[in-house]
Amino acid sequence: MECYQWLNELGNKVSLPIVIKYDNSYENILRECFEKILYILSSENANKCIQDVAVHYTAKILQAIKDYYCGSIIEAHSTIKELFEDCCQNNEYAISDINSSPTFNKFNKSGGEVQFFRARLNENVVDFAAKDMLHIPFDRRAIVNSCRFSIPGLPCLYLGNTSYVCWIEMGCPADHKFNVSPVLLDNRQRVFNLTTMVCDMINISNSEELSDDDKKNKLCCLMKLFLLNIATSVKVMEENRSFKSEYIISQMIMLACKSCGYDGVIYYSKRVADEVFAIVSGINLVLFAKYNAGEKLSEICEHIEVGDSFNFSMYKQLNASEDYKRYKLRIDDAI
Repeated sequence: MECYQWLNELGNKVSLPIVIKYDNSYENILRECFEKILYILSSENANKCIQDVAVHYTAKILQAIKDYYCGSIIEAHSTIKELFEDCCQNNEYAISDINSSPTFNKFNKSGGEVQFFRARLNENVVDFAAKDMLHIPFDRRAIVNSCRFSIPGLPCLYLGNTSYVCWIEMGCPADHKFNVSPVLLDNRQRVFNLTTMVCDMINISNSEELSDDDKKNKLCCLMKLFLLNIATSVKVMEENRSFKSEYIISQMIMLACKSCGYDGVIYYSKRVADEVFAIVSGINLVLFAKYNAGEKLSEICEHIEVGDSFNFSMYKQLNASEDYKRYKLRIDDAI
């Protein structure tokens, strides 16, 4: 029986997201984290296959960052695309449709449609029509900023599995500014799973139905995803930056994902510090808005159902009104 003490050590010493103060610390902090992982795997005698995966992936990720900093962006992209394709090959955890994704199956045991939400901000109390809750139109690409899984000028559709995660992703705005719509997908989308945590590997190691060889193979697959997840799970507190180092790998993964014909990426919010809470209420989905020449919107909009938005401040007022109807007022006894 193989020993998996290395998983317990990883769980105790590696937690996500990694929060740092300054952008220029990103590469060094990531290198230190990778060195810690390699040391744990070696000192706790993890299977050689898993150690080999970790050595290869950490070296390639760090090389891609170095190449990017040196201006060799094509080389950086090629390196990450190579890792991405390797990671997706014969890996049941990497690519799936949304409803059968291992990320959502942790709590969506019924196998039904996964509910999503889309949010927008406005200074005034307004309701947005459903069409206004879609991605930024192509004829307004000039306002598309750099985001964790999208680059300037390329619109994407960011969704959350709860209205709460939409709220924190938008900086915890005041109630009257926050507008949210429900979203359903038709499940045709094939997405990349970037949510692997140590707990997922521990669950595999604890399985009584798998042989040691099966566990080894599955853990190798999960280790690849875990290391890519780490590289995209750094949160930098430094403000007023035009460039964000923590977006390098995630944006390269996005480009690799698009070039391979996939539709998006599932990932945990980097604004949620508690891993257990993130698994339930902090899941983000970014869908790529594939460009259609002459069209304002991507064909992805034909495969989603979006409701009109609801303003949170208005919701609270209406909710209070509903509560008011549910209990007897003291004045009723005097009538």
